[in-house]
Amino acid sequence: MSEMVGADDLALLASGFEAAMAEETRPEETDQALYNLGWAELLSAAPSQGAATAFRALGKTNSAASLLDDVVAHALGIDVSPQTCVVFPAPHQAEAPARPQGDAVEVDGLVSARAEEATTAILAVEADGRVRISTADARLFQGPVAGGVDPGRAYRRVSVEIPADALVPAPASGSWESAVAAARTALAHQLLGGARWMLAEARQHAIDRAQFGRPVASFQAIRHKLAESLVEIEGAASVAEACLEDPNPLLAALAKSLAGQAANTTATHAQQVLAGIGFTAEHRFHFWLKRMLVVDTLFGSASSLPAEIGHHLLSEETAPRLIQL
Repeated sequence: MSEMVGADDLALLASGFEAAMAEETRPEETDQALYNLGWAELLSAAPSQGAATAFRALGKTNSAASLLDDVVAHALGIDVSPQTCVVFPAPHQAEAPARPQGDAVEVDGLVSARAEEATTAILAVEADGRVRISTADARLFQGPVAGGVDPGRAYRRVSVEIPADALVPAPASGSWESAVAAARTALAHQLLGGARWMLAEARQHAIDRAQFGRPVASFQAIRHKLAESLVEIEGAASVAEACLEDPNPLLAALAKSLAGQAANTTATHAQQVLAGIGFTAEHRFHFWLKRMLVVDTLFGSASSLPAEIGHHLLSEETAPRLIQL
């Protein structure tokens, strides 16, 4: 049974997490610093609150800490550790990242930076419509880090074939469905944390920048861009917060979809408000933009999740009331 952590304690933890994420630059160092601050204990005592607090800090600081591995492992009922990584589904997918092919297992997915230091990897394998959770030597998923959109390389694509006998059944008490829901909820909070940072940067630039003798924040078109971003962020945040009390997979999918859309909208508007400076490498905006583009693809994106949600509603032939008015 999880506990609810008080608001004051959560604020203190959030402050400590943000400080550690801002201070440490290497993912493995950040992970260890967060573990020293009590990340594992918080996740165990209050999984939803703990993940939301940490992932909001991830979005705000743009840290590459590998906390998604812990969220998925905990949801599966497996002990979390800096030495344990998870193989995530390929971009835009939530299905298991591995499938058996004769005496081998084909893996197409993503791993976080933790995979380079981990000793054990958790892998979901789908066969005959069922998903089983296994563990394997993490070295099977280590390799050269290729360049990509995200300069921080928080995640890397893995496409390998491993022997079937390299997998060992994991002592998992949770389901893959619950792990996907937990991951989506956590990532929704990360996307919203990043969106709030981008909005704050655009707002401050609008206040500081003057054109025609007036701050650009006084122009109605600029205000509309900022207001539209805020409306989308707050709307998505209300659904993400609802997930903290209701672990419903459908609600988690909706939260992730709306958060991704809010982050994309905010990034677009922030780029327009920042204007030329927003296109430069010297401004920090591009780091958050690139990270949000990658995070949006994890466990379903803002563009792919609506179809999944629609198929679910059609199969159930009912639409639940997600928010009581």
